[in-house]
Amino acid sequence: MKRANIIWLIIVPLALTSFVGAWGYDGHRRINYMDIDSEEFHRHFIDADYYDEYPFTKIPKKYEELISLYGEDKIRKYGIAPWAINETCERIIDLLKKNQLEEAIYNMGVVGHYIADLHMPLHTVINYNGQFSGNDGIHKRWEHRLVDEYVKKIKPVGKIETVEDPWSFSMKIVKESFKLHHLILEADTKARKLLTKEQADRLNSYDVLSFEKPYLDSLYDDTGNLLNERMGRAVMRLASLWNYCWEQAGRPKLP
Repeated sequence: MKRANIIWLIIVPLALTSFVGAWGYDGHRRINYMDIDSEEFHRHFIDADYYDEYPFTKIPKKYEELISLYGEDKIRKYGIAPWAINETCERIIDLLKKNQLEEAIYNMGVVGHYIADLHMPLHTVINYNGQFSGNDGIHKRWEHRLVDEYVKKIKPVGKIETVEDPWSFSMKIVKESFKLHHLILEADTKARKLLTKEQADRLNSYDVLSFEKPYLDSLYDDTGNLLNERMGRAVMRLASLWNYCWEQAGRPKLP
């Protein structure tokens, strides 16, 4: 089977399942599925700047070493997405080797959720909601409200990439996303000037606000290209990981 043929697997989560989490209800609906419970939550992000300064060269690759350095409580607070991706890919490979395709596809959906999360820049920083910079509430406004209001479809960006190992591949995405997060905060600071102080304070809620359209328009004008690029690139990064798992499993025949 040619490498490109693995692309058929993208259709499964894109067409038949829904995402709820990193990119808003509507955004996840178009990429993947599964709700996040309290036991799962810390697997969907990494506050990389807690563990190390950019470019994060001191973050240990081995999960056991991470636990030894920071302890269970800290890693649950600051996130383990790259290790969750690595673990899930190992599970997918094992399932493909055993020809347990239904379970493999389910786990492909799980890893897809993690990958989508890491492409959201605010999933890679301690200041994930602008709480330390006067941008309180930006997390939901950018990943939920902009997606639901302005993104009608996701256009894949880039090509299938070579994956040496899932953890390193994930950390490459983390570094990429981290370098972009300030653009969102800067756009939010600018957009907030269109609101009264009372209105701006209400951005830090889960409500759809009657007065937020000018704010959202400004935010999308400044970061819409970034939003679409991150979502589109997540699709191809997910395909790259699926392809890696298939190859590592010995390229089993697929239906």
